[in-house]
Amino acid sequence: MSAITASMQTVRDWLVGTYTSREQAMAQPVWFIPVRLWYVAVDGLFDEGIGFFTEQANEHDPDRIYRSRVLQLLEEPLRFENYRLIDQDRWLGAATDPEHLARLRRSDCEPLPGCAIYLERQGDAFRGRMKPGGACRLRSADTSYIEIELELREGVFLTLDRGFDSATGEQTWGSLGGPYRYIKQSP
Repeated sequence: MSAITASMQTVRDWLVGTYTSREQAMAQPVWFIPVRLWYVAVDGLFDEGIGFFTEQANEHDPDRIYRSRVLQLLEEPLRFENYRLIDQDRWLGAATDPEHLARLRRSDCEPLPGCAIYLERQGDAFRGRMKPGGACRLRSADTSYIEIELELREGVFLTLDRGFDSATGEQTWGSLGGPYRYIKQSP
């Protein structure tokens, strides 16, 4: 197991927790819905770095999770490698079920090539983005690609996830009103 650097530990400490975008959704209901977001560290998931399990749900229907992912935080360069769950339904709700999440193994995950998010420390924040060029696709046959930008501060997480048509470059999904602003509710 590789050593955990100070930057990696700070990202872990700041990221792990339960978040909500309720405040932003109430202030700008035309552009944002209230989303609940969970980030849970999963010790021992990877041979190196730090593993995370993340889920998202609309707060109006919190039991209907619409996105689950696994991230691996690595150093040199500091980045998140993204993974898809091979059987997503099997892991629904695992962010709030420690016994279930403890059964997650690396073999349950599939890497998403081209979907790394590169992080850079800027003052009291980490800012991250994917490399440009449209390489991040959830499946190799997809006709759209994903771009993710983020900013992580202690207690606040901003993320802009968008999908684009590969042929036209036009945005097909994701926020049109800027990044979602999540406030940490609990560690």
